[in-house]
Amino acid sequence: MYQRLIGYAAVMLFGLTITASVQAQSLVSRYVAGQDYHQASQPGPARTDGEIRVAEFFLYSCPHCYHFEHELNGWREQHPNVAFSRVPVLFSQSSQPYARLYYTEVQLGVADRLHDAIFDAIHQQGRPLVTEAAMRQFMVAHGVEGERFEAAYESQAVKAKVQKVVARMQRYQVTAVPSISVAGRYWVSGRSAGSNERMLKIVDYLIEQARSDADSPQDPD
Repeated sequence: MYQRLIGYAAVMLFGLTITASVQAQSLVSRYVAGQDYHQASQPGPARTDGEIRVAEFFLYSCPHCYHFEHELNGWREQHPNVAFSRVPVLFSQSSQPYARLYYTEVQLGVADRLHDAIFDAIHQQGRPLVTEAAMRQFMVAHGVEGERFEAAYESQAVKAKVQKVVARMQRYQVTAVPSISVAGRYWVSGRSAGSNERMLKIVDYLIEQARSDADSPQDPD
């Protein structure tokens, strides 16, 4: 009887070992570099003020970005300890006014208040906001002085930010939106992930990967 118990215990231990090994292997291989996510051609700073940098690449006229916004906002509420930012992409010349609009919001300090409202205006209200005059009218209706909008929209600071977008897109080889970069070295899109929901799960995985790297460089700015 004693020998039978020893044998049974050995079988159970062997089974647990195999199960743990399979689970560990599954965890490691759940997301594959070059398939589920990609690595930046030229890694940039991984952290800002000690927090992992996470950036969303988006386009105001993109319906996928619009529908993703609610999901992303929920994700951000659950991840307060990341340095989150947005990057308005430049896929064509027609994208530039939207990029300038976003950085104008940032310059004026109204991005948190008006970002979703701009999406709603374009995709729910049928107001494309493609001209400076239309943007000015929108801003005035939302409590921003027209002169302040014009000064920010035409400022060198906003134009300089737009010019830097191209380099950031090239670093991550962004070809689709919404996309998200993590720690200056990884990026994933809803297309490569298979869905926006799975993209956020991969982002969670990449954040933990980055946090385990104690030598990740800081943002010099």
